[in-house]
Amino acid sequence: MKFGLFYLFSDFGDIPQDQLFDEVMAEIEHGEALGFDSVWLPEHHFAIYGMLGNPLLLAAAVAQRTTKMKIGTAVVILPFQHPLRVAEDAAMVDALSGGRLLLGVGRGYQPPEFHGFDVPQGESSAMFEESFEILKRALSGENFAYDGDFWKFKEPIEIYPKLLQKPHPPFYMASVSRRSLDVAARHNMALLRAPQFSNLESVAEAFNDYTGMLRGYGHDPKALDQPVSIRVYVAPTDEEAKGETEHALWFYRLLGTLVPGAKGREEVPKGYEKYPMDPDALANLTLEDVWERGTAFGSPERVTEILKGYMHTLGVDNFIIQMRIGGLEHAKVMRSMDLFASEVMPALQEEASHMVAAE
Repeated sequence: MKFGLFYLFSDFGDIPQDQLFDEVMAEIEHGEALGFDSVWLPEHHFAIYGMLGNPLLLAAAVAQRTTKMKIGTAVVILPFQHPLRVAEDAAMVDALSGGRLLLGVGRGYQPPEFHGFDVPQGESSAMFEESFEILKRALSGENFAYDGDFWKFKEPIEIYPKLLQKPHPPFYMASVSRRSLDVAARHNMALLRAPQFSNLESVAEAFNDYTGMLRGYGHDPKALDQPVSIRVYVAPTDEEAKGETEHALWFYRLLGTLVPGAKGREEVPKGYEKYPMDPDALANLTLEDVWERGTAFGSPERVTEILKGYMHTLGVDNFIIQMRIGGLEHAKVMRSMDLFASEVMPALQEEASHMVAAE
């Protein structure tokens, strides 16, 4: 079992911005000391849903404050920037961190972000495919020219600095549609799963489809890390944890205003017609909904049982955990991390051992 931390940088707490970043960096350092294996940083724009516009920039700072943790992006949105710039920044993070970069990429999904950058959202799939080809070739050390529909460079180009990881860092992909599952499988990319009020059985079915696609393309699913992201808060008692559920409810309701099909943006962009997150359902969530199935909040015992369910239903052996949710105070986040490391981690490690023995 592996355990990572996930920082979305969505915060409605009334604290100064510099305090937010100081607290997050302190939590990341503390997480490494507690035995968390990785930290993951996402790219979002123009809303307090996610205030981190360039995850690779913060990843470079994290590289200087940690020594062992892997540093992942979840994800870099490829249509928003030139792939050679992404490659150079990724290579720098890998060099500064001693080869600890995990590079998650995606095509993006929030219409306001595409509008802000004046990028046609209906072209995001094609842009992603072209950008990823350039990115992979650049990170692999090639000297090459490229003539695509979206990016062109006529003279052969080679990027610097060079990566420590060969031939390139592990690639991860954010994926929610069947088409993107096929893209991830074809390129032998690990999947970043983040069930957002999804039926776990349907998530498991989609993952089984993806692993079948991997095999069809000649890849070994067991050779890839396959994390699952979930929001977690551990308190001494269920009652105390339930009192903090409002933070997760705020998170989901804000998400519901940003996804394709949300109120005011009912015209769904091409390629997002089957986007699985229902904005109306997210807008109408209650505290009880979030407590029952939208999070793993509770005492160490309750959180352990919820995560064991994910392990058995989804085959999880790597949890990426968002502990700083909404306006949850820094001191409570730190206590939650301590309780998770001391009581939940060992129980899940033991469960994983039993699952392996039973195979």
